[in-house]
Amino acid sequence: MKNHNIPKLRYPEFTDAWEKWELGKIADIFDNQRVPVAANERITGTIPYYGANGIQDYVDGFTHQGEFVLLAEDGANDTKNYPCEYVKGKIWVNNHAHVLSGKKNLLNNLFLTSRIKSMDISPYLVGGGRAKLNAKVMLKIKLSIPTLPEQQKIGNLFKQLDRLITLHKRKWDDVILLKKALLQKMFPKNVSDFPEIRFPEFTDAWEKCKLGEVAKYRNGKPMNKIFLQMVNIL
Repeated sequence: MKNHNIPKLRYPEFTDAWEKWELGKIADIFDNQRVPVAANERITGTIPYYGANGIQDYVDGFTHQGEFVLLAEDGANDTKNYPCEYVKGKIWVNNHAHVLSGKKNLLNNLFLTSRIKSMDISPYLVGGGRAKLNAKVMLKIKLSIPTLPEQQKIGNLFKQLDRLITLHKRKWDDVILLKKALLQKMFPKNVSDFPEIRFPEFTDAWEKCKLGEVAKYRNGKPMNKIFLQMVNIL
């Protein structure tokens, strides 16, 4: 293999150069097992039904079983952060996502997912408004990969990071919901002088007043060019 390279940041126990391979030489493609099903024809179940941008539905039955990497073929919502997902178990995939799996003892699927996510896929896309990643073009994409043990360590690292992101996203969503609930309950309704929830040390009724009686209104003015120039310089 030619074009050996070494990443700037890596685990210290690994020192070998990474090697460049065409994706089709190190991964198998299972697109021939895909089956698109119209929404009104799907039978509801527990198996995730995947399209270009991830899970579209849950259905009864599956097209693939095992460990795979799904890469959008066409219909990607974000071509700058191209949809690529690691999946494991039973899945149903329609014809808008490629189904790949690394060859045994050569390519780790978790690593492959992260490796593709680190790349700019846009040069490989064809078409106008509905960009498409053709299978033949995809399999010619060149990837730099390390030895399998290093792949496994990198893949597991990003798996853990994804779990942390998901965990904190859920916490974030919970806090947003809490805030919305408190906004509804910590301010009195129009017909009441008392909020449903308040700090226990406060018991007086809330008073109604006009906004102009408790706040000052000031007209804004445009910023002069000199000020803008100074801000830009700093």
